[in-house]
Amino acid sequence: MPDLDPSYEYQMIRQEIRAEHALIANRLTWYVTSQSFLVTAFAISRGNGFIWFRWFSTNLLPAIGFAASIVIFPSVVGACKTIRLWHQKQRELFQRHSEFDAAFGLQRAPWIERRGLLFPKLMPVLFAVLWVVIFIASFFLP
Repeated sequence: MPDLDPSYEYQMIRQEIRAEHALIANRLTWYVTSQSFLVTAFAISRGNGFIWFRWFSTNLLPAIGFAASIVIFPSVVGACKTIRLWHQKQRELFQRHSEFDAAFGLQRAPWIERRGLLFPKLMPVLFAVLWVVIFIASFFLP
C-alpha cells in the first residue's frame, strides 16, 4: 500500500463510512416506502371485501413484499460489513498514528455501532415474516 498522508487517509476512511451509511439509509428509505404501499394496498383490498381476483391481496402482494425483503437484505448486510471493514482500517490508522486516535478516537463501546446497524438488518426480516404470516393466514380467512 502506498504511503499516504495520514490526514488524507483519515478523511477518505471517514468519507467511505459516511457513504456506506448513506447507502443503507437510501436503500432502507425506498424499501420501507415500497412496503408501506404494499401494506396499504393489502389493508384496503382486504378491508373493502375485495373479491375481484382474490389472489391479488392474498398471493401477489405477499409475494412482492417477500421478494423485496429478500432482495434488499443482502445489500444492507453487505453495506454493514463494509462499514465494519472501514472501521477496522480506521483502527489500524489510529494504531499507526496515535495523534489521530487522541484527536478523533471515540471512547465508546463497540456494541453501539453494532446496535445502530441492527435496525436496517432487522427491517427486511420483520417484513418478510409479516408477508409470510399474511400469506399463510389468507388460507384461513374468508
